[in-house]
Amino acid sequence: MAVDYNKDAQAIKHAVGGKDNVTRMFHCATRLRFYPKNKNLVDEDALNNIDIVKGVNWQGAQLQVIIGNDVGDIYDALCKIGMPNDDTDSNENAPAVNTDENLWNRIIDAITGCMTPLIPALTASGMIKVVLTLLTTFHVVSQASMSYQIVSLIGDACFYFLPVLISVNAAKVFHVDHSLAMIIACIFESPVFIKLVTGKAPVALFGIPIFKYDYTYSVIPIILMVWLMSYITKFVKKITPEILKIIMEPTLIILISAPLALIVVGPIGGWLGNGLGTIVNFLSAKLGFILVGLLAGLFPFIVITGMHHTLTPIGLNAVATGGDTLIWVSQVCSNVAEGAATLAVALKTKDKKMKTLASAAGISALLGITEPALYGVTLKLKKPLYAACIGAAIGGVFGGLLQVTMYIPQNCLLAIPAFIGKKGMMNLAYGCIMILISFVATFIITLIFGFEDNDREGNKPAVAAAGAGNAAVNTTSTTSTSSQAKISDVKLVKPTTIDSPVSGKVESITDVPDDIFAKKMMGDGVAINPEDDKVYAPMNGTIVKVADTLHAITFLTDQGTQLIIHIGLDTVNLKGQYFTSHVKDGQHVNKGDLLLDFDSKNIKRAGYNMIIPIVVLNTNDYDKIEPQNLGSEIEHGSKILELS
Repeated sequence: MAVDYNKDAQAIKHAVGGKDNVTRMFHCATRLRFYPKNKNLVDEDALNNIDIVKGVNWQGAQLQVIIGNDVGDIYDALCKIGMPNDDTDSNENAPAVNTDENLWNRIIDAITGCMTPLIPALTASGMIKVVLTLLTTFHVVSQASMSYQIVSLIGDACFYFLPVLISVNAAKVFHVDHSLAMIIACIFESPVFIKLVTGKAPVALFGIPIFKYDYTYSVIPIILMVWLMSYITKFVKKITPEILKIIMEPTLIILISAPLALIVVGPIGGWLGNGLGTIVNFLSAKLGFILVGLLAGLFPFIVITGMHHTLTPIGLNAVATGGDTLIWVSQVCSNVAEGAATLAVALKTKDKKMKTLASAAGISALLGITEPALYGVTLKLKKPLYAACIGAAIGGVFGGLLQVTMYIPQNCLLAIPAFIGKKGMMNLAYGCIMILISFVATFIITLIFGFEDNDREGNKPAVAAAGAGNAAVNTTSTTSTSSQAKISDVKLVKPTTIDSPVSGKVESITDVPDDIFAKKMMGDGVAINPEDDKVYAPMNGTIVKVADTLHAITFLTDQGTQLIIHIGLDTVNLKGQYFTSHVKDGQHVNKGDLLLDFDSKNIKRAGYNMIIPIVVLNTNDYDKIEPQNLGSEIEHGSKILELS
């Protein structure tokens, strides 16, 4: 069944508070990343209950919506409906690093913004190097052949020119002209400069010595330099006459930045990178079995915080300087363990939806994409997450004890050829055993620990929580246990009718100026332009949920029809002001009982549309839903829907 990305994109847009509440949106391999202006307008319940969303996580001011393998498609759909993104917003209007956050969060945000867009390139290049390793291991090609040289060139290009690739993303993060940032990176990578720094003669600029450092494969120097360029750019803009800006601005920025990059910033970044590499190698050599096991076991929590991207430069530097024994090794153990725990859930669960999700997410985790498994399965069920941490730690301890080394940056089952290198075939054997231990230990521990199957029938209640976001978009939001029991206890009666809870003019649901309702994303129904300020029970039934902000009521009729009565559009933002509820959750009411009062005059003055959508949430339970009295002025209690 094809996924309706446009429908999901609309739901996500409303749940994050609309496009006007987002300053910037981008994505990595599995997550949509938003910077909302107002966190209070983000409805996490609504997000969590959109089918394509696997989970929600905050990292400082950044909202992360975990999607999985469909993230590129849903991102494109969001861009098409006008969500702010890197391709449409100017640097001034799309801040990528929130300056209100503390320094540590800002550093993480910056590194994440620089590195995550490179994941596809790094993955592709790593896989090509894996293929090349296999070709030479099985003697399909020799290292002296021209074919080997060409394939090696293809696989190595991304890593060799890493500063250039990073400069583009860093320019977005720090609001620097992309072409100017790339020029500095190209200076670092220039064959002439590389020849100078690898030669014997000293290198100097107007008598000022330049530290000899090869910036190919490097990460930190270019990030530091583009960050500094953001301040240089602001300074140059202040001092440049308006009439000469087009010529002087870029020229001055490069003339100031290039010498600073070569003489000061580049060497500092290089020393930092080498220092980190030295520290990691020392710790890995002295405490390998402890450190690798600890990092592998904690990696899911590092992923949750988003800090795993800060480890990527260290891992890349280790690979470039002889092989990694910590960062990529621990990631392999963790990702394999996450896949094993999720597949164990798929095997054991009786929840059909969870079984489908866990099966797909488990395979995805084994191939290096763990967020669907982490947020969609193990974190929700908790015990499988603990099992994955323990299993990964056991595998990591084994790898640390035997100093398992990876020569290609890879983080999944496909990393097996990455163990082939200077240490010979025993390293490959130890690496394979490490992966096997991580998988088997986790799988068994997950089965032993068990987990709570929340819904053994695999049927998720269709009733929406009335406390949904701007448009109550979470059509499958969980309700209280008692409310779920009431829903399942009520037998569906067909045919049936629904009467109006308010007096006013009946309108088609498609005329509501909100796509969530107009496109029937929540279900079919009608809308009422109210004549008075009271909401009554449309039929005999039960109050499933009164929104915390009182702007909506979820209602279950005694005939099994599940309704949401949504008073006005975007009125969730009023936070209960101008609303008075006369009922409580779980209360049984009779047709005509007063449920809620609202002050339409003040709500309209506050700028809100007062139209009241009345939606059948379990629309799929009916063959036909026919509006009644369209265009007519009616009193509450008049028929508005026939369901059969």
